Amino acid sequence: MRIAYSTRLGRLIHSKAEDALSSSALKRYEGKVDLIFTSPPFPLNRKKKYGNLLGQKYVDWLAEFALKLRPFLKKRGSIVMEIGNAWEPGRPVMSTLSLRALLSFLDRGKLLLCQQFIYFNPSRLPGPAQWVKAFGDSEVGTKSSQG
Repeated sequence: MRIAYSTRLGRLIHSKAEDALSSSALKRYEGKVDLIFTSPPFPLNRKKKYGNLLGQKYVDWLAEFALKLRPFLKKRGSIVMEIGNAWEPGRPVMSTLSLRALLSFLDRGKLLLCQQFIYFNPSRLPGPAQWVKAFGDSEVGTKSSQG
């Protein structure tokens, strides 16, 4: 962990989040934070060059952050988290990994879900892209919904 940048208004810490949150440098902020806004790596189902975790390892990793973040919150503090979604490999079916990770995060941290926001961009093609190409303009659904 190192201080990458510093001004009279604060410091930028360059570190893995796990290390920074466990460091003595941040202890003085425990119980003083109103809002934590975070965007952890998305729960993807394919291995990436940067070394993302897959499946249950991702769920467990994210859940541990609840235990690391919660001590920093004030009594009525909040955590806002952006968690992307993923698709099941080779199928036009959304993965439930992000949902399982969120629920595990809430359970482990003894936190409550206040509201869920769904990002909608009408200009964006539906995903996964390979299935949009395969089906063209037809509606994509599961086998059971196609009768």
